[in-house]
Amino acid sequence: MNAADRGAQQAGLVEDSAPPPVPPSPAALRRLASRARRPVYQAAVAFATYLAVFVIGFALPIVSHLNTPNLRQYWTDPNFYTWSMRWWPYAVSHWINPLYSTQVGAPGGYNLAWATTTPSVDLLFWPVTALFGVLVSFNLVLLLVPPASALTAFIAARRLTGHFWAALLAGGVYGLTPFVLVHDWQGQPNLTMIALLPIVVYLVLLWWDGTLGWIGFVAWTAVTMALEFYTFNEAFFDMTVVAAGVLVIGFAVAGGPARLKVARLAGLMAVGYVGSVVLASPYLIYALRHYPTTFIRQQQGFSLHLIRLVLPSSDKLFGLTPLITWSDQLGRSGIDDYVGLPLLLIPLALVIFGWRNRIGWLLALALVFVLALAVGPSVDIDGKLVQLPWGGLWGLPVARSAEPSRLIVFGFLVLAMALAWWLAAPAAGRLSLAARWGLGLLAVAVLFADLPTSYSEVKPVPYGVTLPATMRPVNQLPPFITDGLYRQYLRPGESVAVVTYRGNAGLLFQANSGFYFRIVGGYVNASLTPREDALPAAVGNLAHPSHAAIRAFESYLHTSHLGAILVEQAWAEPWTSIFGRLGLHGTSAGGVTVYPVSSQTRVPSYAEITGGPTPAPAAGTSGRGQRGHG
Repeated sequence: MNAADRGAQQAGLVEDSAPPPVPPSPAALRRLASRARRPVYQAAVAFATYLAVFVIGFALPIVSHLNTPNLRQYWTDPNFYTWSMRWWPYAVSHWINPLYSTQVGAPGGYNLAWATTTPSVDLLFWPVTALFGVLVSFNLVLLLVPPASALTAFIAARRLTGHFWAALLAGGVYGLTPFVLVHDWQGQPNLTMIALLPIVVYLVLLWWDGTLGWIGFVAWTAVTMALEFYTFNEAFFDMTVVAAGVLVIGFAVAGGPARLKVARLAGLMAVGYVGSVVLASPYLIYALRHYPTTFIRQQQGFSLHLIRLVLPSSDKLFGLTPLITWSDQLGRSGIDDYVGLPLLLIPLALVIFGWRNRIGWLLALALVFVLALAVGPSVDIDGKLVQLPWGGLWGLPVARSAEPSRLIVFGFLVLAMALAWWLAAPAAGRLSLAARWGLGLLAVAVLFADLPTSYSEVKPVPYGVTLPATMRPVNQLPPFITDGLYRQYLRPGESVAVVTYRGNAGLLFQANSGFYFRIVGGYVNASLTPREDALPAAVGNLAHPSHAAIRAFESYLHTSHLGAILVEQAWAEPWTSIFGRLGLHGTSAGGVTVYPVSSQTRVPSYAEITGGPTPAPAAGTSGRGQRGHG
């Protein structure tokens, strides 16, 4: 460098030339490889993989409309769970009993102790709800819960096998299944939040290999099981039965010394279970003291149809006419139970090719046990119901409305662990290894081929339904709610009826208003609030006006303290014309027509409305849609 160049460099006009890159040393590469093998990094990679596959393959319509009620707005469940996500933080922050609400079912209120409000999820997402609103929070639950469930299964399978790729496929088989996705697109987080069940398996594995002491095992098991109770109490009951049965199977297949260890494990799990009941006791005691007499026993259709394990829905049968006909005859029942034949063969293969392997026997027998339970309390043989030996379980108070087919979740967990064990097992040669992975990949492919996406579920009206020309339903909430116009037309705490063919719209409107007003009616579940129009009978029956319906509505106005009726205009048919014929005068505001009412409101007689004589009393009914959650 000459003097001129040195002067220019000192003046800042010329930069130093960059030093040549130094290749990483072998020691640095070894450190990087070692870090990549750490469980926490592998878990992060696994979660990112599950999330990417789920969002790109199945959930893009949800991602693009996070601040919109997306799913099945013609049905009740999504908006009930949206409401729940606002209710629990509201109740806790206002020191209100969260197990009973007078905000819905006004003026008396509803007992929520036996409703599936998923308090653990609601409170976990409280910060998101507070910062971004309940719609964003609920949509994030839809997006994050399936990958999170896949992640916990990955963690358990990784601990069982020590094999990343085997565990990665196992996690997908558990968290991204027809059961999870069907219920995710039905907006039912109580059924899709299954991430806690593999954690119990993970804790057992940690204790078994001595990594976790007995005190830590008991404590973490108690907390995990209690969280499962606060997520879905029916799944807690199912977990109790399944865990007891699998421990018995484990004791039977274990060798001599191992049996003593299984017996000790059973004792520690029993202590942990008692601890979980203690942690759940505030909720549990209240629920048992306020047990509803209206609980219904589930029908045979809610049990596992064994053929559905291998027969997918008709649109996934690639034009095979005989199978399509067979699937159509079964209807939509059980489509969330599909597993696929290749995946079912893996536990059998574990037994055949590893005759002396006790884990293979444990997994195979555990699957048989779970499927037997999922068949339910009875089985239909030639049109006759035959009671099964374990049918008495569904007579217990905590299980009277439980649906046996939901036990398939535990079947998927067993199958996920079986898949991981099958893929990670030592192979005799390359051909044997290729055969193992070929069957495993085929099992995953056949399962994933039946997965539903969210594209059809974000339409406000189901396929095949023809609407009146005056109805133009949309997913978006009306400006009356989003712009806060309700504050100009309603008093705080006023009792309101929301009349619309949007499912459970009253709860959705109320949640987005921050409980500014109370709701008469509202749908909770099929046992507690059987009217799926989510309206008091006296209001809902006006869909079919009659003399009795009109008189019942007038009497209801005198006793209910109802202050206003809101009709969502996009979903209004035929309510606007009905209330007009009843002499009610509405004001249009932000996509809603507001009808002020009071105990002094006069309702004309049926003869005045029709111009004819009063007919014989005949109460109309109103009900629509499909069964809701349990």
